[in-house]
Amino acid sequence: MSGLLASARRILGRVLLIVVSLALLVAVIGWMSGWYHTKIQPGEVEETRRQLAPGQTIARARTLTTPQTVDAVGSIEPYHKALVASQVMAVIHRVFVRAGQSVTEGQVLVELDDRELQAQLREAEAAIAASDADLNLRKREVDRYKTMLAGNAVTKEQFDTVQGAYEVSVAQQRRAKEQFQRVKTMLSYTRILAQAPALVTDRFVDPGDLAAPGKPLLALHDPKQLELHASVPEKLARGMRPGLILDVRIESASLDLKGTLREIVPQVQAGSRSMLMKIQLPPDKSGDLYVGMFGRVYLPLGQSERLVVPAAAVREVGQLQLVDVVRPEKDLERRFVLTGRRFGDDLEILSGLSTGETVALAEPAKASPRKTNGQ
Repeated sequence: MSGLLASARRILGRVLLIVVSLALLVAVIGWMSGWYHTKIQPGEVEETRRQLAPGQTIARARTLTTPQTVDAVGSIEPYHKALVASQVMAVIHRVFVRAGQSVTEGQVLVELDDRELQAQLREAEAAIAASDADLNLRKREVDRYKTMLAGNAVTKEQFDTVQGAYEVSVAQQRRAKEQFQRVKTMLSYTRILAQAPALVTDRFVDPGDLAAPGKPLLALHDPKQLELHASVPEKLARGMRPGLILDVRIESASLDLKGTLREIVPQVQAGSRSMLMKIQLPPDKSGDLYVGMFGRVYLPLGQSERLVVPAAAVREVGQLQLVDVVRPEKDLERRFVLTGRRFGDDLEILSGLSTGETVALAEPAKASPRKTNGQ
């Protein structure tokens, strides 16, 4: 009997636990659904009207006539670019420059090991000395045979033999001198000099490496002569002519430049159906530019009408842009807009405003009163 009572109690406890758990779950769901909070009845909320501040500047949205353009992208490249290489095969002894360093005309860039060429030069000098001695001997012999020929002491054939040996000696001396000059010239190649002022853009070798003809050692370019190389659709490129002044924008440097179209490469790239245009950039702006920078060039297509407002009238909230439109009652209506390009102090409005509407410019921030030591 006691066992039955214990079993009944266990079953009853489990049932009560389940009931309490379900009740708690319903209560939590109700609390999350807002059953126990006062609900706001649906209806219209009166708009809070904002007034134009006294002295606040206003401006009208107006139409601006600007050249219609289409942009093409490209990168900055040097007009003059040089890959420095050795004209002789030798071990590199010293490298005097590094990437990013400016060099002047005549400055030593790389020095090669010249010990072998120095030995060849000394050998050529010895060959010249030997040819000089042989030439003097042959000359005296020719003079002696010439006197003997006049006295019929030798035959004409003997004299011609001596004369031929003399001419061979003259040729050998000339050959020795040419060899000396050739080795001397090759020795000058062991000191590689800068041919013009330039900027070192890359360094490919270090001391101990082997320099060989055709193997690049350094890369140089003139930093004051830079160009924008842009790929332009073939239909647009056909209407362009060298000498045309174009607007260029370098995004990373925040620079707006005037470039001169220098060259249109007369070849269409099959993959993109575009042609390469080279736009020369002004030298006075080269200090802010680097090779490889991204840029845009704007190609003129005609004239277009754009709706603009002062840039100071546009506010940014996160990724949204808005303006305060002034109503006839001097109330301010906040309106979201979509903006385009900037033209000086004006900003293009693509949507959200109409021509003639008035907008309020942002009020200048009020300076907080400065506290003195006595306050």
